[in-house]
Amino acid sequence: MDPGEWIHAPRLPLIDLYRGRCRAGDPVEPEEAVQREICNWGCARGKCGRVPAEGPDAVRFSMIDGRVVYVFEQECAPVEHGVADGNEPEVLRAQIGAFEASWRDHFQSSRGGENVSIATASSSVSAE
Repeated sequence: MDPGEWIHAPRLPLIDLYRGRCRAGDPVEPEEAVQREICNWGCARGKCGRVPAEGPDAVRFSMIDGRVVYVFEQECAPVEHGVADGNEPEVLRAQIGAFEASWRDHFQSSRGGENVSIATASSSVSAE
């Protein structure tokens, strides 16, 4: 997805903008403006009618010691966390893979080329 109108691209949960299919309910591909303003940010409850009323409303990612760490949030508070090992549900694996690729593109060279790898090859969902 083109970062377009932003002067400085914000730090999004997956670092870069992605477009894809919403999996909250029947899979659909929201309009680009919806993906840009809502989907790419997380915390969409109250902004998008597709977000379930219960459970986490966002997931955040970080890279620690060459491993992807994820934290599920509900109302901006952590409710669950884990370290990516390739055994996550399909949609989370796709998000982890997107985060890892963005992180590598933006930060790996500034960290001396640290090798980063997680098992995401079995995911059939991709972020574009």
